[in-house]
Amino acid sequence: MSQLNKLKKRSHDLSPTVHVGKEGVTPGLIAHLKKQLVLKKLIKVRLLSGLGDKKKEIAHQLAQGCNATLVRCVGFVLVLSKR
Repeated sequence: MSQLNKLKKRSHDLSPTVHVGKEGVTPGLIAHLKKQLVLKKLIKVRLLSGLGDKKKEIAHQLAQGCNATLVRCVGFVLVLSKR
């Protein structure tokens, strides 16, 4: 089983620990994500449903800003893993 598949399996039972609101990606949000990644290594992030047309773009911005790996993006939930 590949590393990515293992991370997807581990993320299944996680609850979202970070919520992205209408302001989108902010420096404060990136700082909070970095702290969560240091503590937990694997986190779920829930996006506001109003951000639907920008969700892929936001997912990649968050991953790059936190130096994390985007594990998956399903609906309005994405999973990030510490590199």
